[in-house]
Amino acid sequence: MRILLKILLIFIFSTTIMNAQNSEERWDTYMATYEDGKSGSTTLRMDLIDYTPIEHYDYVLVTGLTYETSKENGFPENETFSVLHKVADDLIEIVEGETEFILVGSFMFNYERLEYFYIKEPKNIISKIEKFYKDNYPDYKFYLNVKEDKEWTYYRDFLYPNEEIKNYMADQSVLRNLEEAGDKLTKARRVDHWLYFSEELEMNKCQEELTKSNFKVQNAGINKETTLPYELQVWRIDNVDIDSIYPITSNLRIVAQKYGGEYDGWETSVERE
Repeated sequence: MRILLKILLIFIFSTTIMNAQNSEERWDTYMATYEDGKSGSTTLRMDLIDYTPIEHYDYVLVTGLTYETSKENGFPENETFSVLHKVADDLIEIVEGETEFILVGSFMFNYERLEYFYIKEPKNIISKIEKFYKDNYPDYKFYLNVKEDKEWTYYRDFLYPNEEIKNYMADQSVLRNLEEAGDKLTKARRVDHWLYFSEELEMNKCQEELTKSNFKVQNAGINKETTLPYELQVWRIDNVDIDSIYPITSNLRIVAQKYGGEYDGWETSVERE
């Protein structure tokens, strides 16, 4: 499982592809709370972050429809979802006919879904998309804007998840893998965690604090294969559903940082009932 966890983390947060424009696209989705406590959903390309800003793609095109729904959370119903997906596909064809582009994501919030493209030249995109909406979706209100964004601020600072959300997504990915292996995530089981430190004294202090929280120490010593050479492996019997495991991993990250260390993830067994 530890190898599996590392693979999952690498899959989510890193890439070895040197050319972002030609890379294999890796998409993910996350939920977050925004203004007035309302939920929003972001779907985006995770593989671009290490390569942005990408030269010559200096403009961001943001466009989409406002929709109606009876759902309290503000997300669209199935039929409306189909409309929004078709609009997104059609927008790609329109933009492709005008300029080179990179589709980086979409954002759904407050009865609106917006698509985000980085493009080389605006050309006639505004007029083409306006005509598309008026001809095909005359009953919908639409949003359409093109702005210069050479630093890729919309992607880096708005669409891309912060550290807290990325950690949550990492835990979710491990749980999805467990579920795919037949685990219903209802049974408490042993969960192992790894933390790394630059100084033995700091590792020992962390170890002492964690044992007060009923963690058992599996190993505490030198690992010559890691950047931070002092490895602390602890375990405890816990539930592993997302509402249980995420607060645990979040706290372990805080405790590790308190002693100048880093939390490096967790593993557990697959429990089929």
